[in-house]
Amino acid sequence: MADIQTYIEQFDDKIRLRRLKENKELVEKRDIILNKLRERFELMREGEDDEEGMDIPFFAFINQGSYEMGTGIHPAEGQDYDIDVGLTFNAAKADYPNPVTLKSLVADALKDHTDLGTEIRRSCVTIKYKRDGEQAFHVDLAVYTYDDPKSATKRLYIAKGKVGSGEKERYWEESDPEGLALWVEQRFKDREQEQFLRVIRALKRWKTEKFKTDGQNAPSGIGLTVAAGQWFQPNIITSDAFAARRKPDDLTAMRGFVAKLVNAFHHVESKQDGTPLYRLDVKVPVAPWKDIFVKMTDGQMTTIRDRLIQLRDQLDKAMQQPDPVEACKLMRDQFGPEFPVPDKSSTGSKALPAITSAATSA
Repeated sequence: MADIQTYIEQFDDKIRLRRLKENKELVEKRDIILNKLRERFELMREGEDDEEGMDIPFFAFINQGSYEMGTGIHPAEGQDYDIDVGLTFNAAKADYPNPVTLKSLVADALKDHTDLGTEIRRSCVTIKYKRDGEQAFHVDLAVYTYDDPKSATKRLYIAKGKVGSGEKERYWEESDPEGLALWVEQRFKDREQEQFLRVIRALKRWKTEKFKTDGQNAPSGIGLTVAAGQWFQPNIITSDAFAARRKPDDLTAMRGFVAKLVNAFHHVESKQDGTPLYRLDVKVPVAPWKDIFVKMTDGQMTTIRDRLIQLRDQLDKAMQQPDPVEACKLMRDQFGPEFPVPDKSSTGSKALPAITSAATSA
C-alpha cells in the first residue's frame, strides 16, 4: 500500500475554505449586509414619506453552515461561494402565521443592495454579488423566530416557503443550527477530528466532480456531513512503535466510511424491469430530527449508492497500489484535477508501515 497521506493533505489545502471568522472579506460583506438591514429596518419602523412606521422586531445573527462547521470547500468551476447567516428575530412565530411575511421584509430591505438583487428561496433570502462582471458569491440569510422569545427554554424556528407558496408549503420548522455545528465540532478530538473534517471536505469535492452533469441527483453537503458524524471512524496509525509516533491514514479511514455508507442503504422496491431501488436514511441529530434525504426520489438515492460503490472500489484499488504515483492517479479520477500526482522521479514505492494501531472510535 503506497503512502499518499502527504498528497491527500496537499489536496485538502487546495480545496479547504477557512472558517468564516478567519475570512476577512466575507466577514466584511456579512457585516455590511447586517448593518444595512438594521439601518433599513430602523427607517421602516420610523416611517417614510408620512407613512406610519412598521412594527419590525429586532434581530441578532448567528453564523451557520459549512463555514461554521469547518467543512467548507472552494467552489468548483462554474459555482460561486456562499455564506450562511441566521437572522434570529426577537419575536414569536405566532406573530407571523405566514413566515414568508418576515422573509419578504428582509428581501425588500436589501433589494437594492447589489446589482443582482435578492431572491426569496424556500429556506432563506439570497443576496447575490458580482465580481469582474460575473456572480462571485452569495449570502444566504435564514430567518428565525422563537416559540416564546421570553421563555428561558425558548426554541428556534426557521421560516420555510416562497412568495406564492401554498399554505402547506409555508410554515415554521423547529431548528437548531448552533446545536448542529456543536455536534459536528464535538464528534472527535484533535487529530481524529482533523481527519474527520478532511474526509468530509474530500467527499464534498467528489460530489461536485461526479455529479457535474446531474447535480439534482447529488447528495447534499450537510447530508454527507451528518452521515460522517454517524458512521465515520478515524484511523491513526503507529508509524514508529518504538518512538510512539502516530500519523493519520486518511485513505483507509475514507474507504471505511464509504463502505459503511454503502452498506447503510436499504432496498425499498424494484422498477418494473426488476432493477432494485435503494434509500439511505440520515436524520438530523438535532431539531427538526428529520431525514435529510426525504425529498430525494428512490431513483436519485440509488444513483448516489451506485456512485459511492464506484468510489469505494476505486479507493480499494488505490489502497492496493504500491506506487504512490499510480495511487494518486486513481484518486485524481475520483476527486478531480486538484488532487496532486507526484512526479515519478520524486517518489519511491513508499508503503505504509505494517504495524498499525486499531482505528480510533468516538
